[in-house]
Amino acid sequence: MVGPGALGRVFAARLAAVVPTALVARSRERAAELGEGFELVHPSGRSERVRVPVFGPEEAPPARWAVVLVKGPDTEAAARVAGGLAREGVLSLQNGWVRERLRAAAGEGRLVDQGATTAAAMREAGRTVWVAAGETWLPPAFAALAERLTEAGLPAAATPEVAARRLEKLAVNLAVNPLTAVLDVPNGGLLEPELWPTVRDLVLEMHPVLATRGPLPDPETLLGRIRRVLAATAANTSSMRADVRAGRPTEIEEITGVLLAWGRAGGRALPRHEALYRMVRALEQVHRGEPLEE
Repeated sequence: MVGPGALGRVFAARLAAVVPTALVARSRERAAELGEGFELVHPSGRSERVRVPVFGPEEAPPARWAVVLVKGPDTEAAARVAGGLAREGVLSLQNGWVRERLRAAAGEGRLVDQGATTAAAMREAGRTVWVAAGETWLPPAFAALAERLTEAGLPAAATPEVAARRLEKLAVNLAVNPLTAVLDVPNGGLLEPELWPTVRDLVLEMHPVLATRGPLPDPETLLGRIRRVLAATAANTSSMRADVRAGRPTEIEEITGVLLAWGRAGGRALPRHEALYRMVRALEQVHRGEPLEE
């Protein structure tokens, strides 16, 4: 597992019970800290102390698969590490759309692709909280990994429909992450009567652009699925909201930036998403103490 964030820790902890698994941190120093273990809170509320092997990028051993679960801005660095470790394949389960960047950085000669997951986790008061097992979809060539994930309690399927699942996950990210970051509300806040119409407007605006990139449910079906995600993760802080609050770089480029680029290529304006993109960028600058760009 390349990336020891909340979800990376959950995947590593669960997989370690069924197959030898290690975490790869960004540095030797960070690996030493994580090597002491971490507290994992299960969806049931049960808590346990988990220890899995943790390595810095230079010390990590080779593996059959490398799963990348880092934030979007760290994609290239993580992909280079993953590409040097994986004997069979490199799989991204990241937010946003990173397939092309991942493949370019991981190098040739191995299987490299992006799946999608609705599994959820967060860090809270020094603990890793596993919010939901969700569902995970992998490209067909990763069928053996899908079996191990399912055995570990993370339901997964290797399916030709992964492209549709990947695009739908991007749609959910587009509707939820930037808006919760700008409004500073938990996911469930978007279900409030005064905010849900904005979610609807975002979906209606982005749908024609996303539909040119692959199979996608109709807008009303997509809105229903987004509503279910928001209800299931109502108390969650989206990763983008957490990053803005902590003054960290966000995944706005990998999420909204991708949509805007597709819109420009197709000659379609996306004013609502453009406004959210600019606001998140402004919040990043403010938290870094930089003057706002004109």
